Amino acid sequence: MNSILEETYGEADLMSLKILVADDEPVSLKALRSLTASLGHTVLAFSDLQEAGERAEKQRFDLAFLGMCPPELTGLELARRIRNSEINREITIVMLNTTEDIESLRIAFGEGVDFVLTKPVSASRLRPMLAAMQSPGWKGKRHAARLPLFTEVSCKWGGQEFGLRSMNISESGILLRPSIDAEIGEEVSLSFKFEEFRAVLNVRARIARKDGTECVGMEFFGLAAEDINAIQLYVMGHLNKVGVSHERGGSRSIWMGQGFLAE
Repeated sequence: MNSILEETYGEADLMSLKILVADDEPVSLKALRSLTASLGHTVLAFSDLQEAGERAEKQRFDLAFLGMCPPELTGLELARRIRNSEINREITIVMLNTTEDIESLRIAFGEGVDFVLTKPVSASRLRPMLAAMQSPGWKGKRHAARLPLFTEVSCKWGGQEFGLRSMNISESGILLRPSIDAEIGEEVSLSFKFEEFRAVLNVRARIARKDGTECVGMEFFGLAAEDINAIQLYVMGHLNKVGVSHERGGSRSIWMGQGFLAE
């Protein structure tokens, strides 16, 4: 199999993306190449990650999909190499992972990965992601690292208390299911805990997004210092040395294994 393939399908588009795909799993490589190219993007695909790294240091791309795979150069090492390159240090990097292990997600984000997708990647998950990246202002937008979190959450609103369950969390918000009968922008009180280090959080949030009755995205506000530290410790695995902004200009990594809240 040739290690490098370049394809462009669909109508020419001024907003089309130049995409690098690197994965030593033939099935995954072929699927991603076909999905992205069929949407009108220019795709350069590599089965050899060393070769992909060399190309990334010479040719500019808008986006890179990298498989987490040994032996010569792992996806994480390739991500680090791209981040350190002069020409592609600002591109969006999407890591393709076979697991949803929390620690592997933290490591990926630490290496400069922007998104983590769990294999296999479907068209329904890829299409809206690429559409967002084609939109004006995408490169100037930053996102908060978001990790899966499955725990019980007590939500108080309008004199009522609801028992919800979290799906994922970031330093800026939390995704819960099911949804509640409250309007976007309304404020609620949330209580939940991180079993990993036995921290109980009681925070304020406002409804940022609703997906019918299935789930609701909450945006934190007015977090106490200890709550900021607890969330940061869970998401990143360590505390930042400097204060973290909770505006959209924060860090930019997002886990997209199952549910995910657009920042």
